[in-house]
Amino acid sequence: MTRRKKTRKAGPLAPSKAPKERQASDAASKGKKKGKGQPSGQRHSSTKVLQQSRTKGDEKDPRHGSRRKVALVMTPEQELKQLQEDTKLQLLVERFENDESLTAEEQHYLDEKSERYEQLVAKLGYELDEEWDDEEY
Repeated sequence: MTRRKKTRKAGPLAPSKAPKERQASDAASKGKKKGKGQPSGQRHSSTKVLQQSRTKGDEKDPRHGSRRKVALVMTPEQELKQLQEDTKLQLLVERFENDESLTAEEQHYLDEKSERYEQLVAKLGYELDEEWDDEEY
């Protein structure tokens, strides 16, 4: 049996194709397809874009959150109030007055805070109770 080579010709029984004119007009009406993803060369051009944005002077702060300025220094009144409301300091003072032994860290904390308390009271012009100020005797 002889072999026949296949051809692309459809023959008399195949459905007819649409004329080429109509096919071309359909493609033109759809328009250009939108590209997906980043443009080519994005990886290498990102540094150029960053340099251009810096030269414009429209630098944006990349940090999130509030831009409100916060006072970093407390007034002496605020610091004195904070020392008076310090619960750790109050507990240490009670233990010290009851002649309980304090660790070195606790003693250092108590000494540091009581010194600062005396400085603030002197700076603000308040008078200390004589009972509280035992170091002057």
